[in-house]
Amino acid sequence: MMASAVYGRRRVRFFSGIPTHALFAELTRLVEDGTTKPFVHAVHPLSRIAEAHRALEAGGVRGKLVVEIG
Repeated sequence: MMASAVYGRRRVRFFSGIPTHALFAELTRLVEDGTTKPFVHAVHPLSRIAEAHRALEAGGVRGKLVVEIG
């Protein structure tokens, strides 16, 4: 399933599917061998989760926001 929406001046696309075990295994291989790397914008401790949420709401976040637990 794929959907597209416009929020202000931005177009956001969503994709949802049911990945197979084989696809997850391939993704794991690509990450482990360094072919594919996640782009992390920032890492926030759980105690600052509200700050991470505000950053998402404000926009301008490029990549993933990671919440560190523990």
